[in-house]
Amino acid sequence: MTRHPVIAISGVPGAGKSRASAVLARRLGAVHLPFDDFETLTQLDPATVQQWLASGAPVAAMFDPALDAVLGDLSRQGTVVFETPMGRMPPAHDALITLSLWLDVDRDVALCRKLDAALNADHWSGADEMAGWIGGFLQGYQALVRPCLDLQAANVRARADHVINGMLPPAAVDSEVARIVQTAISLTATGQGFTAER
Repeated sequence: MTRHPVIAISGVPGAGKSRASAVLARRLGAVHLPFDDFETLTQLDPATVQQWLASGAPVAAMFDPALDAVLGDLSRQGTVVFETPMGRMPPAHDALITLSLWLDVDRDVALCRKLDAALNADHWSGADEMAGWIGGFLQGYQALVRPCLDLQAANVRARADHVINGMLPPAAVDSEVARIVQTAISLTATGQGFTAER
């Protein structure tokens, strides 16, 4: 059965993956699949995350194994925009992803964006719940979150087909993502295949 393109948009938390993925999916009339629906790492206690890092941070331990089956099924139905922090990382993602984009953002800016989003989120039951989450996030940032981001940037960015300056204004990032994807789709239509720009 024919598979349609799977376009992965990756970056550190706060890079703008959610917005860029949603905008691209709307432009393409594609399915938007967020990795967060299958992610398991943030559900673990800090000691378990430390053990995961010490064991070499195996990617397969980060997500529900059903993810690849869902991604494969969706790609048989139409184009998929896959919002994922893991890009082409094994075990199976590389075989399923047609084009991988990395949104490159300064870590301090990404952290500020993440905290700003948390402060403006409407899902908190009150100020105490929000303050508890932000306090816990910042407490674990140096010991747990930052090492995970370092691994992600080193491994996922290196496997991306295109690296996009995520420090640009959101509309400019969205335009650049659309330009790259449209170029890749046009090349595929002419039999030239997808190309990589690093």
